[in-house]
Amino acid sequence: MLLKPPFDPFVEEVQDQRGDYLVLRSAAFDGIASSGEIHQTSKKLFRTLNVTMADIADADPVINGAVVEFIPQGQPRKHHHLQAEGATMRVRVGIAELTVTDAQGNVIEPPPAPSRAQLWMRAANLNPGIASALQYMEGKPGWIELYKAYEAVRKLPNGGISSTEVSRFTQTANAGERHHPSPKNKPHSRPMELWEARALITQWISAAIDSILAKNP
Repeated sequence: MLLKPPFDPFVEEVQDQRGDYLVLRSAAFDGIASSGEIHQTSKKLFRTLNVTMADIADADPVINGAVVEFIPQGQPRKHHHLQAEGATMRVRVGIAELTVTDAQGNVIEPPPAPSRAQLWMRAANLNPGIASALQYMEGKPGWIELYKAYEAVRKLPNGGISSTEVSRFTQTANAGERHHPSPKNKPHSRPMELWEARALITQWISAAIDSILAKNP
């Protein structure tokens, strides 16, 4: 529902003799000739997409099950790789869709527009720092991953996070047995909890994405 064409990336339903399945299509694969290269390229794409979908739709991660080759006037052909494993995406909460009707009750179809997930993926393509930060947020990031994500977006807008909270984050991350333990780094008087740090960096990345998209409508 959040990855519809014609915006990138998008999901397409494909039929073959074994039944129906879903394929992720993306301009990131354009110009790549071999299934092996597609497989390697898709790893980075799926890491970014999984973080995006987890934040926006609270969805479980997926991995690339196979590379699909579209053959003119023929059935699509799957190329499996040993590293690939089957997985599914489960949305834990429903996705609300707004329906607009006119005075007669006729449904007014809105003009096509990219979903928030597709916009986040576009921002990642536009800014390498955002792409890196999103990948560091995969799964349940610890202090090392969070600090790397912070370094990737530290020069981008942060959505109004106060300098006090930024200092609290960096001081907590660099003290004790966390990111860069050093006797020079004294513990903060009110150390930040890991869940707070995750929320702070998520807010920063989201604000950075909004800024990049505003500059590149």
